[in-house]
Amino acid sequence: MFGNSANQERIEELTRRVASLEQTVATLCRQAGIPQPPPLGVEPSDHVRALAAEGKATHAIKALREETGLGLRAAKEIVDRLPQR
Repeated sequence: MFGNSANQERIEELTRRVASLEQTVATLCRQAGIPQPPPLGVEPSDHVRALAAEGKATHAIKALREETGLGLRAAKEIVDRLPQR
């Protein structure tokens, strides 16, 4: 991809480290009883937050995807972290 296997290996190593750190943050947030932060650059709108608060997670996910272009999994992860009924 970048024309250099050493660079590719480094990218893969960093990707694994980021995934591991994200899991650690998720675990710590669960243990502390606090919501996980959304991915960088994505902040749910008030509309999405309201839908989630009303217990309408499916609608919140759909709205977030329409607003941001995120995939289903990423949008679901964000909505799942929001306070819900």
